[in-house]
Amino acid sequence: MSLLDLSDLAIQAGELSLVDGVTLDVHPGEIVALVGESGSGKSLTALSIVDLLGEGLRVTRGSRRFDGADLTPKRLRKLRGQDIAMIFQEPVSSLNPLMPVGAQVAESLIVHGTASESEAQSAAIDMLRRVGIPDPDRRATQLPAELSGGMCQRVMIAAALISRPRLLIADEPTTALDVTIQAQILSLIRDLTREQGTAVLLITHDMGVVAEMADRVCVMYGGRVVEQGAVHDLFAAPRHPYTDMLLRTMPRPDDPPKEPLFAIKGSVPGPRDWPSGCRFRSRCPRADAACTERPPLQGDGHRAACFHPMRPT
Repeated sequence: MSLLDLSDLAIQAGELSLVDGVTLDVHPGEIVALVGESGSGKSLTALSIVDLLGEGLRVTRGSRRFDGADLTPKRLRKLRGQDIAMIFQEPVSSLNPLMPVGAQVAESLIVHGTASESEAQSAAIDMLRRVGIPDPDRRATQLPAELSGGMCQRVMIAAALISRPRLLIADEPTTALDVTIQAQILSLIRDLTREQGTAVLLITHDMGVVAEMADRVCVMYGGRVVEQGAVHDLFAAPRHPYTDMLLRTMPRPDDPPKEPLFAIKGSVPGPRDWPSGCRFRSRCPRADAACTERPPLQGDGHRAACFHPMRPT
């Protein structure tokens, strides 16, 4: 049984459609990557799960279920920070600049009444140590401004994992970090969550991260899901032209020296400019008149929303 179920999810800003018909699930102990270029609707989908959409945004259709029951606002107040945790894109701006980081890590234990203040503080220091922060007793007393960006990201991970959540939503957890720190952060998420049996929804635009981390992949474009499948199936034989192009943007060791990297032509249109039918058709070399209609997401296990899917080579 899946832990998280999204079915036909739609999000609007006024009358403007931003996310349209997203369906996905995440099972216990599984890492599912939600991928796509900026503007594809990944972060909005993630924020809707924890009811943190911005002002003027609303879910207009579909269901969000956790452990078989609807994620109502009342139920989410009990689940957020305990059973469901989230790592946000910008750790520095997401942390309280006036509160010591140790207190921020301990906060969810105190709010949900699962530990006393002294027990929570001790647990926070232990978790800071586990995520690789040196001298955690001293660091716990410092403010976010006294830590590096990489350390702030580790604090965010510690705060997310301290309550042993059943679901972790990680939204671009390595944005703006250098390659060395990025690798350490991804290793921390993978090792700590699998140690605790946590399910992970990983939002990213980096297909290299997907290959390293994910069990399954959900590809989004223009607010819609265009392909879903096991990571090895999708990388070996992508079916949607957009997925194929995303994979081709990845540098490979056998690429000729100084060969220009592949780039997808054009740019992602804004929600006001999405074409009818398949929203990728304005950038797709395989598009024809049939693509003016919306293609269904179809297939067994490995599914794609395309009238002219890629064929295995």
